[in-house]
Amino acid sequence: MAGARRQGDAPELSPRAIECEVLAGLEPFCAAEVRRALGHKAELLGDGQGAGGGHESDDGLGAGGGAVRFRLAAPLASVLELRTAVAAYLVVRVPGRRPSALLGDTSLFDQVDAVRRLHPRGAFRSFRLSAPGKDSAALRRLRAELTARTGLPEDPDDGELYLRIRRAVGPDGWEALVRLSPRPLSARAWRTFNLPGALNATIAAAMVELSRPRASDRVLNLMCGSGTILVERLARGRAALAAGCDLDPAALAGTSANLDAAGLRGAAVLGRMDATALPLRDACFRVLLADLPYGHRMGSHQDNAALYPAVLAEAARVAAPGGVMVVVTHELRLFERCLREAGRWWSVEREVQVYQKGHHPVLYLLRRRPRAAAAAQSPSRSTSSRITTASDSTNIEVDSSRGSEVSGSGRPARMAWPTRTKRR
Repeated sequence: MAGARRQGDAPELSPRAIECEVLAGLEPFCAAEVRRALGHKAELLGDGQGAGGGHESDDGLGAGGGAVRFRLAAPLASVLELRTAVAAYLVVRVPGRRPSALLGDTSLFDQVDAVRRLHPRGAFRSFRLSAPGKDSAALRRLRAELTARTGLPEDPDDGELYLRIRRAVGPDGWEALVRLSPRPLSARAWRTFNLPGALNATIAAAMVELSRPRASDRVLNLMCGSGTILVERLARGRAALAAGCDLDPAALAGTSANLDAAGLRGAAVLGRMDATALPLRDACFRVLLADLPYGHRMGSHQDNAALYPAVLAEAARVAAPGGVMVVVTHELRLFERCLREAGRWWSVEREVQVYQKGHHPVLYLLRRRPRAAAAAQSPSRSTSSRITTASDSTNIEVDSSRGSEVSGSGRPARMAWPTRTKRR
């Protein structure tokens, strides 16, 4: 729970500087989450979006881009609940012209101890250090001192206690950043099942925020894959109905396992459905979420050329008037062309480009146009039957001409359709 008291949170400590590493493009989402989740206990630094803070960075993760900085007057544990941050660091500034200044200041080691006390004994088995000139005599001494004080060996590749050293802006001074968790925050503990090309959880969390989640939402995650978006939506807050569909039984089983691991057993309905021919009545969902295949690791450009327009048309059919669809894709030219062709159903309200390891996907917030404006060309079906799920009292109406089987326990259901899937 955000703000929960843990052993490492000493009340006498004064406000501390925190830096969140964020995928470039998602800084406004992280800053908004800090304001929402931490309120008056956090003071954003820099330009009001958390960017800035005045320093140089040896690894490109500085607060001038890809980071959000704030002062925290709350338990450190509250930061561990942030969902749009890749990782969070406690920042310590030490004056001095040379890295050897870090050895003469105990604040770095005090903050290392505070971070270790946040977690159970044994959570940190080794440490690693990222710094300019890491083979200098001063930094060799610093690594030796860390081993002596913590009892942890150095593992330069996989050390759970991760420290970054960089120069601070100004005539002199250094900043030491101590990561608050053994693994990045984006490495969700609930991810017991994974698929190639699975969506980064912080991107999924940003997609959820774009949809402006409400407890009254009826949400459908198209081509849910391993369930990243579905878990992030339910972790953000309850929904009147949350459903996920995919054509791959293994993906649905994985989604179910991840929901269980996240403590969300029974919170979602899962069904084996084709996202281009959903056995659902018209206008039955207010929010649709989709991670479309990029055409690299999953799918191909040729397949996407047929898939994208079909998904947009079918999503328009099941979306309620004024409903939203949030989509992420890397096939930008193709999707833009498909959007122009689907303009009679969808209007584009917002686009957010994200920079992640050589990929530059875009999140699109689409709004379903009023049906009266597109009734003549809107896809529809006439026959439907009704299924009541065990997890929610709200009925799902399905097209009886195709038949369907859904599960209200978070377990995947089977449908005898040809298989087309996209793993996310």
